[in-house]
Amino acid sequence: MIIPPRCFTCGTPIADKWIPYIKTVNQIKNKSEKDLKSNDLDIQFIDTSSITGDKSIEGKVLDDLGLHKYCCRIPFLSNVHLITSI
Repeated sequence: MIIPPRCFTCGTPIADKWIPYIKTVNQIKNKSEKDLKSNDLDIQFIDTSSITGDKSIEGKVLDDLGLHKYCCRIPFLSNVHLITSI
């Protein structure tokens, strides 16, 4: 999937936030002390042992980028990097 220039529902410009989103998430995951399998966004690490209601890394980065609506978050959270598989 390619990130659309604007949100399909509300029309907010979102494509300019894709590169900062990837860089920030990878940077935080690389600094993390947890054992991650890959730096790619294809394999996600979800720690279910301590669910406290805290946001994930991706959720915090999207908040920092100003994407608070669900409709604007969907393209970022549901994107699959097909180019790494081809």
